[in-house]
Amino acid sequence: MSETFWSIKLKLIAMLRELKWNIFIRKFDIKSIKKYLSMLFEVIVIHSIIIASDIVKIFTFLKEIIVQKIIFIPLFILFVLFGVYLSFINGQPNQELFSEKIFPKLYYDTAIEIRDSKGRFAGTMPRPQSGITTPSLFIEKTPTLFWSLLKEKYDPKLNFDSNATSFYEALFENPTYYNGIDISAPFSESRALIHHLITEHNLDMKPKLTLTQQLINIFLKKHPLKSSTNNIERLKLAKTFFHLLKANNGANFKSWLLLEKIFFIADGKGYGLKDCAEIFFGKSLDELSPAQEAILVAMYEKPFNLNKSLNEQKRAWQSIKESAIKLVNNSKIIKEQYRVVSNIKKMHFPKLPYFPDSLMDVVGQITSKNQEQFSSLATRSDALLRSSKAVVGQELDKLFRVYSISPKSRIVTKVAINFELNKIFYFNHYLEERLESLNLSNMWVSVVNDEGKMIRLYQKNTIYQKPPQIGNIGKIFSMLLFADRGDKYYTRYCNKKERSEIPDEEGFSRCSSGAWVDARRLFASDKMLPLYDGFIKFKEQDRRGDNIYYEPIHLNKIEALYQNLDLVSLENNEPRVDLGAGKLEMNPLDVQTALHKITQLLYNPNRIFYGLKLVKSFEYHDINGSVVEPKSKLFSLDSPEQVSPTFQKFFTKEKRIVLQTIFKTPIYKSYGSLQWLRNYLSVKFVFAQESHKNGIHWLVGVFKRSNRYYSFTIFIDDKKLNRYQINAKIQKILEETIRSINNDREMKFNYMKQVFRD
Repeated sequence: MSETFWSIKLKLIAMLRELKWNIFIRKFDIKSIKKYLSMLFEVIVIHSIIIASDIVKIFTFLKEIIVQKIIFIPLFILFVLFGVYLSFINGQPNQELFSEKIFPKLYYDTAIEIRDSKGRFAGTMPRPQSGITTPSLFIEKTPTLFWSLLKEKYDPKLNFDSNATSFYEALFENPTYYNGIDISAPFSESRALIHHLITEHNLDMKPKLTLTQQLINIFLKKHPLKSSTNNIERLKLAKTFFHLLKANNGANFKSWLLLEKIFFIADGKGYGLKDCAEIFFGKSLDELSPAQEAILVAMYEKPFNLNKSLNEQKRAWQSIKESAIKLVNNSKIIKEQYRVVSNIKKMHFPKLPYFPDSLMDVVGQITSKNQEQFSSLATRSDALLRSSKAVVGQELDKLFRVYSISPKSRIVTKVAINFELNKIFYFNHYLEERLESLNLSNMWVSVVNDEGKMIRLYQKNTIYQKPPQIGNIGKIFSMLLFADRGDKYYTRYCNKKERSEIPDEEGFSRCSSGAWVDARRLFASDKMLPLYDGFIKFKEQDRRGDNIYYEPIHLNKIEALYQNLDLVSLENNEPRVDLGAGKLEMNPLDVQTALHKITQLLYNPNRIFYGLKLVKSFEYHDINGSVVEPKSKLFSLDSPEQVSPTFQKFFTKEKRIVLQTIFKTPIYKSYGSLQWLRNYLSVKFVFAQESHKNGIHWLVGVFKRSNRYYSFTIFIDDKKLNRYQINAKIQKILEETIRSINNDREMKFNYMKQVFRD
């Protein structure tokens, strides 16, 4: 019977080829077309007669079956059931369901690989706003041998070239496999079940699912589309997963399957193939040996649980090795099987987690106490990046918003950070130990060099839904505008209380003589600037007496300041009011970024300017119609930064001298509030400013070391402490930070001493 169907298929194909061949060899003129049309009828009739003879054979066969009613009834029922089964499989993929519900969930399941400035693999982070606690790395290219073994074991008929969405189309491609389903499975499983029943005397046998069905089950377990999904609905989902992920020889299909599939379990959470390769072998996927790939195929079936006792782990490892050896021995695709099996037998129980040598110089060694911190790539990034991980996360969130990175645009797979992992890692441990007695719950410390690289960073609970107001720090930004207008360090302002509206000229005359203060004294005081009046009028003193001037600072200059330093006013507020009163809302990283830019323009104006960047570069794949494109692209952020021509004029030679004179006042004048910074701990402070308002405390500034300029930011949020207590704590934080820079070996020594003592 099957031969008859096959004969009909071949004859139909032959007829179509003959018609195609005839039309290609003819010229496209009226005579040829007429001749072709007359021949067309003849060819169709002849082939139809030949095919009809086969159809007669089918009807003859059915007639004989109908006569034998005993055979016909169950066979008829079988055909009906098979037709119903086909109706569930047939059909087009649901593009809307995939793009709106399935793909975004798969997208957010993908972790971002984090590497430091030396290219060392620091671990993984979830993509911003994903809400996923256990993302796994995206797989750009699946290992060839691994995939061949997996396909041979679980789904040998899988064919990504199949475009059939109905049984009729499948007859001309692959009649047993289409829409991600092996339609012969019910028959083969029935035969296997009978054999199992005879040999094992029980019905305990699981159906053999295709890899498409396995992916659906894995996905629904993690992201159920509703409370329960029956087998019919899963069959309908198969066509969507298969067709929309099969492009480029199933590149997306393989990536999602092996990303979602659990290969090992740590801390009760499951991780995918690429994570497993790094944790078990300390290698990327393209560096694995055939023996290691066979081990990973065995782990596809039996995930390794890192949370069990050591004896249970060893037993599980032995079971995985035995499964891998059996897999290799039964495989028809592995050459030199004895050599691969020998290598599997020689593989010792892995010292989990496996840590690459390039990172061991940071960690020192894996001990029983710190092993859990590095047990997965997610916890590795927690341990290595420490408090800087939250800051990198904030930067990524900003980057995703700026570049409109979403499940509809591109998927970021790798990020390079612009600081040395070693120094940040040791500094976090060092500072935690040295500042433990201060009992600070919210703080930030950062130091940035003249290249825009963060050489010190420590934060504790300083991620803000609403950033704090900067208070007195606003003087630094305001003074840029005043110096640009032409104000000098001796220019005097009326230091009266801030006004909510622009005062008239009469209001100016009411300023008492004792309220006039020059720019240096105003910058060094703890009173706020400007006094909104400073943006409108000011007073200069010369030999002829006091002269009053009215010269407003124009909005285009204020806008240039805001744009080039990324300043943000309160919602719907007047920029001059917020800037002058220090009401700008900025988190510590924003302050540090603006401070670094001002520092370089003030003290290194002739050098190529590099802005402060935590993220150096990122690699991404474009997304085309909810499909990840195979080619990865690199976007580098590590390039010279431009400032607007208007803002560049803020830093002419004469204006820089004025600003440098004003900014150093709190340190070097008798009425300054920060004289304790002078020649502090073998570094020279160039300028500094502090702010204490509503329990928000800042100290920002610049110091010079070995002819290089470093900007720093210290932030504390504690409403219970008075100013004097805060000053003592800030001094302690600054002292330990400077000491860590002057003697960075001490940080490493203290950490290693603790590790090797364990």
